[in-house]
Amino acid sequence: MILARDVNKSYPTQDVLRGVSLSVLAGEVFGFVGPNGAGKTTFLKCLAGIARPQSGELVVGGVDVRTQPLAARRLIGYAPGETAMYDSMRVLSFLRFAIGFHHGANLELGRELLARFDVPERKLVSSLSHGMKRKLLLAQAISSGAPVLLLDEPMEGLDPEARRLAEELLRDLAAEGRTVFFSSHDLASVERVCDRVAFLRDGRLLECAPVAEILDRVAHLVQVRFQREMDRGELPTTGGLSWEGAGRDWRLSHEGNLASTLAALSDLPLARVRDASSLEDVFKALYGEGEGA
Repeated sequence: MILARDVNKSYPTQDVLRGVSLSVLAGEVFGFVGPNGAGKTTFLKCLAGIARPQSGELVVGGVDVRTQPLAARRLIGYAPGETAMYDSMRVLSFLRFAIGFHHGANLELGRELLARFDVPERKLVSSLSHGMKRKLLLAQAISSGAPVLLLDEPMEGLDPEARRLAEELLRDLAAEGRTVFFSSHDLASVERVCDRVAFLRDGRLLECAPVAEILDRVAHLVQVRFQREMDRGELPTTGGLSWEGAGRDWRLSHEGNLASTLAALSDLPLARVRDASSLEDVFKALYGEGEGA
């Protein structure tokens, strides 16, 4: 349903996308993560036909986005990352307006989603909180009826119950055959919801693989914090142990089970040992501790 091949996008002072290539299947939930400024939002805008890349191929539902942007946009339910909206409109009027472009729009579904998200129909958009606006954008994208959903940070500003509902909705939509492509800072949501995930940095794709495959790859990693700074020479390496890090904080790769690994560390001044088998840990390994998703 989505095909990107060697997509490049530049502004006068910056190369934002550098040869990005990926494909997303119908009925797939695809996560797109990376540090702030990596180019995630620009890529979504290029897919939606809002921004135009200098080169490369973008196809949505068999339609070339660059040559037929309006036809492609009818196939896309888009929830932008920015929550700047028509503030003078009431919620229901905005919903009706936002989905009116789509042939398969379902206003009653949109109203049902607003009710489930506790967004009052009669309120002015200007009176909504950031989280409420995010819910409204998500509701209009889903109720557009479009086969492809492009969601930029859909979980941002949502309370835990709303996040749980949003995750449930995305999985249900995929089960119906719709394609969901979303960027997110919430790596826990990406891990729970997505079939595959792509990691972007400085406009380049670093990794694209099934979530289960990535997690299996890091299943033998643990994060270790010591009570004091440690030199590499003090750390055991027998039995397939290898270390990355410095000072008090190290990441340990091991080949055996966790119990035998902990036994090998029993004589060391341990402060904390934590399983490192989440997307958050993959993200830190790719980008470093200080980066924001």
